[in-house]
Amino acid sequence: MSDQVMNAVIATALGSVVAVVLLLPVAAVEYRRDGRLGPRDLVVLLSGAVYGLALWTYTLLPMPASDDYRCVGRQTVPFDTIRGIDWGDLGSRAGLSALAHDVAFQQVALNVLLFVPLGWFVRRIARRGVVVATLLGFSVSLLIETTQATGVWHLYDCAYRLFDVDDLMINTLGATLGSLVSAIFIRRRRPEVVWPTSITLGRRWVGMVCDGLFVLLLGSTLSIAWRAVQLYVVEVPFEDLPTTPERLLQWGVPGLVEVAAVLLGGRTVGEWVVSVRTTGGRGPVPVARGLKLVTGVGPFVALLAIPGAWTGPVLALFVVVSLAAAIPRAGGHRGLAHAVAGLDLEIVLPRAVREREPFRSAS
Repeated sequence: MSDQVMNAVIATALGSVVAVVLLLPVAAVEYRRDGRLGPRDLVVLLSGAVYGLALWTYTLLPMPASDDYRCVGRQTVPFDTIRGIDWGDLGSRAGLSALAHDVAFQQVALNVLLFVPLGWFVRRIARRGVVVATLLGFSVSLLIETTQATGVWHLYDCAYRLFDVDDLMINTLGATLGSLVSAIFIRRRRPEVVWPTSITLGRRWVGMVCDGLFVLLLGSTLSIAWRAVQLYVVEVPFEDLPTTPERLLQWGVPGLVEVAAVLLGGRTVGEWVVSVRTTGGRGPVPVARGLKLVTGVGPFVALLAIPGAWTGPVLALFVVVSLAAAIPRAGGHRGLAHAVAGLDLEIVLPRAVREREPFRSAS
């Protein structure tokens, strides 16, 4: 497999993981800014994450072995790389074909194309124009070139990739062109947001997914951090690592956060992310919230924490039942836990929307 194909595979795989991790903050922002998270937003999230990883893979990978690389110098003469292009006779087909096969031209063209998407993402996500795209393109390119010039910040004794001042200019040009081209298709002024009046199934499922991600990501982070401290700070041998403290951190801490969120605030972390809250309830508020906890996120965390071969199939069945129970539109796709607790769901509108549409917040 060629290095280019391998870089694409790595960028796609790691970018997909990054997109999953970023779903929590992205969903929280989008549901408060636009009131929804659509398929287009998910495509932008995935493509942006893959593109960010592609910048890393194509500019730094493959990283050579510590004893198998050649030191390279620096190209600090402006336009020296560009002057190396054999322009030939551009008025003929043969001249154009020769130019397309010229290595120096291919390098310049690929560097421009590599940074064109950056200008598009700046306009699509940050809603900023040419100036911001140009400055960001220059900054990202400078970071890449500096990383190459320092041997990945002195991880290697010398640089194994060439620092080229022309790359700074070419990459920046690519980001600028990307912003200019995207201006044709993307309007900087946001259209007036029409806020949804009811909770969709997609919103409910995104909230459930965010609950699962929160538990897994927080638990994994705490578990890895604890294990790193034990291995590299306390210097406990791997075979002597105690499992109980690690499991308490991995599942106990996220579980306690979810318990506190439900009992004190009436909604899970995922429901906070998608900006919905509960109303009503069967009996006193603490009872309703307790029922919501023991029939919703509580069993999910418990099944993750309990060791045993039977917990996997039971957890999968519970997840399927919970997702399916949210399909009926009655009660705003409230699902199993809310149906048991007699709770309804409503959208939490931003303050600016509540002030503009007081009848909505009162309904």
